Amino acid sequence: MSALEREILEKLHLLDTSSKVRVLENLNHDLQSTFDYGAWWANVEALQSQISNRLGSDATIGALSLLDELREEAS
Repeated sequence: MSALEREILEKLHLLDTSSKVRVLENLNHDLQSTFDYGAWWANVEALQSQISNRLGSDATIGALSLLDELREEAS
């Protein structure tokens, strides 16, 4: 068992019963949820392609420029 696992269990033991139930329900929900990594990555690549097509293949753009553009579109 890792140090993180031990710490989580120690913290869980400090909770009252209703809090434990909420935490365990949340963990159970997380375990049952599925994340489609392939679809997510396909979306990332599609967005990258759209940006590259719009700006040109030689253009580079930073995160701040993207945020500025999003702000302009939102206003």
